[in-house]
Amino acid sequence: MCRIRKLKEEVESLFMEIIEGRRAAALQAMAGHIDDEDGQQKNDYYGQDLLGLMLAEMEAAKLEAAPPLRGQRRQRQQLGRMYTSRQLMDECKTFFFTGHETTWLLLTWTFMLLASSPTWQHRARQEALLFLHQHGDMPDFDMLSRLKVLGMILLESLRLYTPATLLAREAFSSIKVGDLEIPKGLSVWVPVLAIHHDKTIWGEDADEFKPERFSEGVVKACKNPMAFMPFSFGPRNCVGQNFAMMEAKIVLCMLLSQFTFHLSPSYRHAPICILTLQPKHGVPIILRHFRP
Repeated sequence: MCRIRKLKEEVESLFMEIIEGRRAAALQAMAGHIDDEDGQQKNDYYGQDLLGLMLAEMEAAKLEAAPPLRGQRRQRQQLGRMYTSRQLMDECKTFFFTGHETTWLLLTWTFMLLASSPTWQHRARQEALLFLHQHGDMPDFDMLSRLKVLGMILLESLRLYTPATLLAREAFSSIKVGDLEIPKGLSVWVPVLAIHHDKTIWGEDADEFKPERFSEGVVKACKNPMAFMPFSFGPRNCVGQNFAMMEAKIVLCMLLSQFTFHLSPSYRHAPICILTLQPKHGVPIILRHFRP
């Protein structure tokens, strides 16, 4: 516990340093460009990434909350939430860790599955080679969305080894589901991994790696498309799901075009849930240079 607490303090200190540094740099830049002839927005000084957008909103909220100077009147209502530096840091931690954790687990399990299935590895490699030949090494989102085989493989990997095995939700109102009464305020846990392996939904081959089940998309992959929820559903679903899929496709394209990979004889299959579904003993892979 002491080690975890120390790591937590180090991470939080690092994020606070980044936040305060970004704020100081933005305020200094704004001080030198009070009347920007190019009409540059104040948001631009903070940057267009997540931290920059939240900092800009935070400073705008402070200005709106401040009392107007004598002879002036408030031009508009407060638009933003009054973020504190602590809240900004918590948001950054959430995006940093969830963005890293889910992507590396998705890629880890996908490489394990492809190393175990030479046929699908070959199909994925052929698609990756053709894609890179046509589009080069700087594809955009629309181009990546056309990678059908890789998309099927990633979806099947997410089904078999979804990073988030459970989802927690709170009932905002009392509801009846079949014969089950769910009172308002009750915490409801959704067993995502169990649903993804339910043979009554996915068929008798639910435990097998069969990417072709997604050949016509998620809607026709099983009896109920709502049964596939690696990124959850609704307003609190994963905001980074498109980025995660895009990132995974890029990494797969790069490695498939350069290497063949096979499971090491030392590999021991032992998925374990430690907040997320992880390989207990890792996934040792043997890489060999690919020669067309």
